[in-house]
Amino acid sequence: MHTASSTQTPSPTTPGNPDVVQVAKAIGDPLRANVLRVLARDSFAVQELGDVFAMSQPAMSHHLKILAAAGLVTKRREGTTIFYQRAFYPSAEGADGAWVAGLFAAIDAEAPDADLKRKIAGIHKVRQQRSLDFFANQADALAQQTALICDPSVYAPTVLSALSGESKSHGGAALEVGPGSGTLLTELAGLYQQVVGVDMAGQMLDRARLAVEAHDNVRLVERDFNELPAVRKYDAMVAAMVLHHMPSPSAFFSQASRVLKANGRLIVAELCDHSFDWVKPLCGDVWLGFAPDQLNRWAAEAGFTSTHHQFLAQRNGFRVQVAAFVLNLKHQRTGKPHV
Repeated sequence: MHTASSTQTPSPTTPGNPDVVQVAKAIGDPLRANVLRVLARDSFAVQELGDVFAMSQPAMSHHLKILAAAGLVTKRREGTTIFYQRAFYPSAEGADGAWVAGLFAAIDAEAPDADLKRKIAGIHKVRQQRSLDFFANQADALAQQTALICDPSVYAPTVLSALSGESKSHGGAALEVGPGSGTLLTELAGLYQQVVGVDMAGQMLDRARLAVEAHDNVRLVERDFNELPAVRKYDAMVAAMVLHHMPSPSAFFSQASRVLKANGRLIVAELCDHSFDWVKPLCGDVWLGFAPDQLNRWAAEAGFTSTHHQFLAQRNGFRVQVAAFVLNLKHQRTGKPHV
């Protein structure tokens, strides 16, 4: 294990300084402006975007090609599928392409209409159901499949170290999203007065329940994390190896910023981006890991400040990153994300 800057892994979402004329031509089309609005925080495949905009795949590919040539969207391959996301341009004065960030802000000032929101929600539901179906049918085999990638014992000490620091006890309340076998819940029970584990899959909570039955300060809730009330009640939150199962990772960070207290701590243990497409059917993964800079970007957009990023030694071809964040309400965007 070692501590390293996330800049060691190049960001897939930070292009160079774009051409003004090319950007103007690309962004001047109403449909393409809407595509950029939809791609502000989430990645979508060509077919998904075609469904959102009721357009054939070749026609949508044509518009995406224009946006990509102008440096306004980036793409990444996951197995046989290519996902598109809006390019990231820092808004700081003097930064390359800072003026594009201003154009993006103007586009985002108008939210996608109700029909687009409904279609996007439908895509997220399909992604989520794919993961739920896996856990409903494969919960008993999950431990064996998890061992193929990274057993919780590998990253749990790093997560707890990032969370506890030098303090032996924190008091207050902590939340774990997707507690799995309950390994981290049992440790959190010794650090916090109240601990909650939330998961949509009841079969997974049954496994965690066996691990925490001796801890009367732990409560398990079968619910979608994104549907928890927007009440700032938690001092700390942990999400270990669950973000790659989420239909919208950016929505996860936005929701985390609504349930954590000011200066609350968020610890995320996740796979770095990889190319092993077999994990999707075998382990119920929605995403093939994430570039460290992408995690930091989503977190920053939700009002979090990165405190450190650690990378564990590669195991079975996978590398796990443990990222720690603190919620800074002064930097938090107002309102909920558009999509």
